[in-house]
Amino acid sequence: MPTRKITSALLEEKPLIVCADGGANKARTFGILPHCIIGDLDSITEKTRRTFRSVQTIYNPDQYSTDLEKALDFVLKKKIRKAVVIGATGKRADHTVANFSILRKYHDRMDISFVDAYCDIRIVTRSVKFEAPLRQIISLAPLGKCSGIITKGLKYPLKDEPLEIGVNEGHHNEVVSSPVKISVKKGSLLLFMVRKK
Repeated sequence: MPTRKITSALLEEKPLIVCADGGANKARTFGILPHCIIGDLDSITEKTRRTFRSVQTIYNPDQYSTDLEKALDFVLKKKIRKAVVIGATGKRADHTVANFSILRKYHDRMDISFVDAYCDIRIVTRSVKFEAPLRQIISLAPLGKCSGIITKGLKYPLKDEPLEIGVNEGHHNEVVSSPVKISVKKGSLLLFMVRKK
């Protein structure tokens, strides 16, 4: 989970807060009141149920979609096209990898990012341009094989180069000028913007 400082900054925009099942337990410990809880409800504790008894709770037992997907589908039905997901990384590596797949799956339908205690994580499938502080660490991880990658503003630039899982990655680069530009001709890149301590 992100720190309380990070979550407080996200809450300043007064977003719609949707908890994916056991995410409600984390919301309770952080003192965050959700607008909705959705999922197969196998992870939510009795204490959390009691605390949020007045919150809209949607039981969706579909085992062919994850609770995160159920939450994102709920948001999309409300015509919301931007989502920040917290609590999608950590603990179990299999869940984290599955959530990266979901990040890619929903990328074309909404502006979606993951935020944890260390990074802001997005998908790049064409091009992205953003302001970043000098010396910020940037990592690129290919989801499969990516080709034609060009980066500008990074210490170790890529010039129409490929990245591929099990072959090479763009781990631990550094911002030397801003804005940073990243483009990819083919494939999907995970973009990790490591938060300065």
